[in-house]
Amino acid sequence: MIVIYTGIEEIDKELQMNIKDSIIARYSEYLVENNSFEGQTVILSPQAVDGDLHEFLFTLKQMDIRIILLIKNQKQEETKLALQLGIYDILYGNFYPSQIVDIIEHPRTFRDIADLYRKTYNVKIKKRKGIRDNKTNSFFSRK
Repeated sequence: MIVIYTGIEEIDKELQMNIKDSIIARYSEYLVENNSFEGQTVILSPQAVDGDLHEFLFTLKQMDIRIILLIKNQKQEETKLALQLGIYDILYGNFYPSQIVDIIEHPRTFRDIADLYRKTYNVKIKKRKGIRDNKTNSFFSRK
């Protein structure tokens, strides 16, 4: 089951029409009370959350809930928070329901968000010997 909680009724309804086996949550506590959504997926907008976002996301992750986070832009503090908690399914700005369906069907991995992580935390990485990058895809490729 997929729970939709963006806090914007029009978006919630549009997503529900495009995502099978989904329901709309109307308030934050609905997601955590009685552990009824443990192990499920939540499509969430930080603006919808009542109270401390960090605590709320931590609680969801602790319940093994997969979070698809909808954020306005990459420079928001929510990006850092998401990456700290291992939330990789992040969509920025305006989106189409088909993009969310794609993320539901193909969860993102650290590889998918590595550049975002590097930019967000200003990580400098030295090129190591023996580690091939994506550009050299042949076993016999040499530089």
